[in-house]
Amino acid sequence: MNKKQEALKQFVEKVKNKYDDKIERIILFGSYARGEDKEESDIDVLVITHGDRFEMQKNISGIAVDILLKIGVYISAKSVSTEEYDSMKKIKTGFYQNIAREGVTVE
Repeated sequence: MNKKQEALKQFVEKVKNKYDDKIERIILFGSYARGEDKEESDIDVLVITHGDRFEMQKNISGIAVDILLKIGVYISAKSVSTEEYDSMKKIKTGFYQNIAREGVTVE
């Protein structure tokens, strides 16, 4: 397992262990999801939450920083509420279209 795989695995495990009841989905997107990442590329992750997205953003950002300090891989983690995600889907924002096209739900 390389550093990026390990970083993503740890991120998903920590988020699910702490906040599983508030998580709708965790989606990997961007260059890493497409298999086009370079060594210096970050890992883009979207967390869709049932709860307060601002609180979730704070929590997942903290987890991402811990992983950066331990492993040296930057995870760019974004959080949206289920309502916000549904709105983005309805009006087909560019961000939503990228997620729909290249996003991979992670377990």
